[in-house]
Amino acid sequence: MIENEKQSIAKLDKEIAVIKTEISEIKNNHLAHIKKDVDRILYILGAVGIAVLGELFILLNKVL
Repeated sequence: MIENEKQSIAKLDKEIAVIKTEISEIKNNHLAHIKKDVDRILYILGAVGIAVLGELFILLNKVL
């Protein structure tokens, strides 16, 4: 009985170590790539917004 519990605890310890490794990999690698992609999207949206604002000013200049 005690031997089974020790084996179960050892197995759980190994599984926890694997989970910690996977979380660390996600945190250090994947999140950096996601942040890079989001920053790129925001840059593009900013450029499009500036272009639209410029076109709006040109339109208002012609109308007024």
